[in-house]
Amino acid sequence: MAGNHPGVPGLGDAPFNAGGRRAARGGPDRNEENNEAAGGEAHGRSLTLASVARDARLDRKFLLLIILAAAIATLGLLQSSTAVVIGAMLVSPLMGPIMGVGFGLATLESNLIRRSLVTLAAGMAVAILVAMLIIWLSPIRDVTPELRARTQPTLLDLGVAVVGGIAGVYAIMRKLSGVMVGVAIATALVPPLSTVGFGLVTGRFDFALGAALLFLTNTLAIAFAATIVARLNHFGPSLTRQHTAMQVAGIVVTLGILSIPLALTLNGLAGEVRARSVVQTELRLLLGEGDRIDSLNVRMERDAVAVDGVVLVDRYAAQLDTRLAAKIRGELDRETRVSIVQLRQQTNAAVQVEEQFNRRLATLEQREEDARAILAELMVGGLVVREAILIDAQARRVVVQRNRELEHEQVAAAMDRIIASVQTGHPQWLIQNGSLTTAKAPAAEAAATE
Repeated sequence: MAGNHPGVPGLGDAPFNAGGRRAARGGPDRNEENNEAAGGEAHGRSLTLASVARDARLDRKFLLLIILAAAIATLGLLQSSTAVVIGAMLVSPLMGPIMGVGFGLATLESNLIRRSLVTLAAGMAVAILVAMLIIWLSPIRDVTPELRARTQPTLLDLGVAVVGGIAGVYAIMRKLSGVMVGVAIATALVPPLSTVGFGLVTGRFDFALGAALLFLTNTLAIAFAATIVARLNHFGPSLTRQHTAMQVAGIVVTLGILSIPLALTLNGLAGEVRARSVVQTELRLLLGEGDRIDSLNVRMERDAVAVDGVVLVDRYAAQLDTRLAAKIRGELDRETRVSIVQLRQQTNAAVQVEEQFNRRLATLEQREEDARAILAELMVGGLVVREAILIDAQARRVVVQRNRELEHEQVAAAMDRIIASVQTGHPQWLIQNGSLTTAKAPAAEAAATE
């Protein structure tokens, strides 16, 4: 069924009633005012449909925006950057054809529906291909939190999409661009498609399936919400109550079927949250007062609960895995596998000893560095040889052995100036002159003693 809308090219040539209410019976003036009001409302609805149809066109601008949005979303997902992913949502033009489908269903415009579906399909294909190309070229293919967040849609996502679709239609009819920005952020469209590309390239088909379900959920919910709101605002032909009921029933049944996997996912997530809460509570009860949990991972594997993590303990807890598994099994009535690694944590006394050792080591390193500097300064000019310098870094003392009988007056004065200069530069050290005497033979020492 097609209609005739002023200013909306290509939506059909058959006569169409824009949806204005018939004028109430009354006098000529009343009928004329009602006709003018109805004509104004019909003209406004025609302009809105023209805007929707224009945004649903497949042109170069649409393709360029979807390529850019897919590239931004893919890079943001790989970096796990929420800000970048939000930017991709704002650039994405997919809201246009989705709204086109919703208004097309409301007005029963087959041309608008067909045009919107073609544009939407082309946008999906381009977005997935761009994401696959970027991920194939990227050396980083880790599963980031942003990627994982798009793989498990729930009934909550369906609710967000429905409310977002209602807000989007209201924004279109009232020309509120700021509201459309919020709708684009709330209902993610391009990031799930990028996640589909990631799953196809990396072989994570569970990721691809979950992201595809999220995109389908958002798309259908927005489109159907737009259909209902548009019908309530008198877009489209006047249908009988039976036709309207059939249209609403079809939407409800479709959303109901879509809700089944979403409800299962939500139930699984709720089970994981409860299991994690139980594991944390029971593990804290089994640990000592000063022990703490370093990391904890709780997973639901079919009908079993898998727990692994690391705890820091003062004393090793015997059979911790067995006791924790029994506690969890009793609370959740599920098979449980536990693997907890216990690491000995440092006591306060051990920490203090380590800090003292580190400070002592740093002091010794500083003294060694000062000793090397003093040695280099004393040997400047070659007047003082290395063999004549005795250094005790522990006591910060330096002795320069000299034989003044063999030193000329000028040489002795120069050496005195060098030692005085080094002493001034290192006031915490004691730099002294020492006597260099010739050692006597042991036999001569014995004879002298006698």
